[in-house]
Amino acid sequence: MDVVQTVSAATQIVSCMIGAVGALEQASRGLEEASKTVKSLEELVCNLRELINGFEQKHVNKVASSQLDRQIQSLSELVQQMQTKIGKAKRMLSKNKVKKFSRVVWASMVGDPFLKLVQSIRNDLNWWLESQQLYRDVEKTIETGAMRVPTLLRINSEPGYPISSKCRYIKKLLELEDSHRVILIVGLSGIGKSCLARQVASQPPSKFMNGAVEVRFGQWCSRAACNGSKIEYQKRLAKKICTFLVNIGVGKKVWEETNGELENACFLLQEALAGKSILILLDDVWEQDIVERFAKLYDNGCRYLVTTRNEAIYEITEAEKVEICKDDLKEISREILIYHSLLNEEELP
Repeated sequence: MDVVQTVSAATQIVSCMIGAVGALEQASRGLEEASKTVKSLEELVCNLRELINGFEQKHVNKVASSQLDRQIQSLSELVQQMQTKIGKAKRMLSKNKVKKFSRVVWASMVGDPFLKLVQSIRNDLNWWLESQQLYRDVEKTIETGAMRVPTLLRINSEPGYPISSKCRYIKKLLELEDSHRVILIVGLSGIGKSCLARQVASQPPSKFMNGAVEVRFGQWCSRAACNGSKIEYQKRLAKKICTFLVNIGVGKKVWEETNGELENACFLLQEALAGKSILILLDDVWEQDIVERFAKLYDNGCRYLVTTRNEAIYEITEAEKVEICKDDLKEISREILIYHSLLNEEELP
């Protein structure tokens, strides 16, 4: 259920509750009918709570939006108020059942306070409807707000991979305002460059408001794999960039829009990242050209983690270089062994 359906359903429930409150006022002098109506109100409140929980679970990956937060918060507060007042109404009715007051005594001793409580419930429900403007234009208003909220991009870390000292060091580099936009993570094949990069990107610094995203290039996207063919290499690189654009939500027909041309893809990439703040992981890069194409993009707050085994890429001067060495392996491998073996540190050989 999306935000529009959620609020629309909530509006219907609140409207039903107002109708039930009207019935409760009519039934306030009849104990049995009043009890049934209070129970109906209680069920409607439970339905509202389920709507809120379902919405929050579905949209947990959305970037924070103060407008949507306020709308859901106001609905949650309404539910809490209703639970309190309906509970009070149930206690009033329960006391009357126990003492078996006559109808006259019920009206004289409980009628007025009970009617005041019912009116208070009605006022709360009407206030919520009015404050949220949940009438004919409510769906369009909230739908427009929800459409403007971008999805928070995420990268998952490898299971059991620890937060090492090298990981903390890279995060500090990312938090510095005057450091290079590109951080090269270098080392031998299979030494753990990608795992380290994913661990860093799985919990990016808060400055990356749009989250983190990964694009893996591999040897397939290299001139060597294309037998030196520039046209084939550019076609493969364009395909990788188009896939990246789809992953960040640009659209599903990017390849058709760019006609598979590298320059068109790069132009669209510039437009897509303008104003964004994303930590971008360029994994297993074989060509210096790839890093340079991303690094020269402007009007954005993006930074780039680059993993590579190609020494030619090490020569990029406008980049911080972080090398994984044997000491890093010792630190990381012990933590990984503890995780997968289910042993504690004292039990390791």
